[in-house]
Amino acid sequence: MAVAAGLLVGCTSPPALQPPDHLESFCGGRPAPPETILSIVTSVADRIETTIAAPSAAVLRVDVAQNGGAIGHWTAPQPLYMPGTAHALGLSGNYIDVTDVVIDNQLAGSQSRLLYVTVATASGPKPLVLRAFDTQNVCTLPSPAPT
Repeated sequence: MAVAAGLLVGCTSPPALQPPDHLESFCGGRPAPPETILSIVTSVADRIETTIAAPSAAVLRVDVAQNGGAIGHWTAPQPLYMPGTAHALGLSGNYIDVTDVVIDNQLAGSQSRLLYVTVATASGPKPLVLRAFDTQNVCTLPSPAPT
């Protein structure tokens, strides 16, 4: 029985990404829906956008204030399944640990947007630019899934 329990523990996956603990909303005086934040964050491609330098926090804040959007902060890093990105960062396992996210409403074409995340690594926080494919307005409730 103990062996079966040990195997079961080894096969479990990390908990699902949780809404940010602290959310700064730039949505015309109303809060950005946490469900939308999660939908956008989980739509990212499993690769770092290396051709785009991660802007400073101050530049991102001005950008979000001008374009609308949200900045989310997690107290405990949130595991996001991205095996290729984890490998590129030299992390063990298939997850990156997201601590902050900046999402503005400016799209990078009609099919994607850039997402700015901070990832916890052994050498300290690392800012990354990722491409997300959920292009809905971060200030509105998520679109229902097609039936």
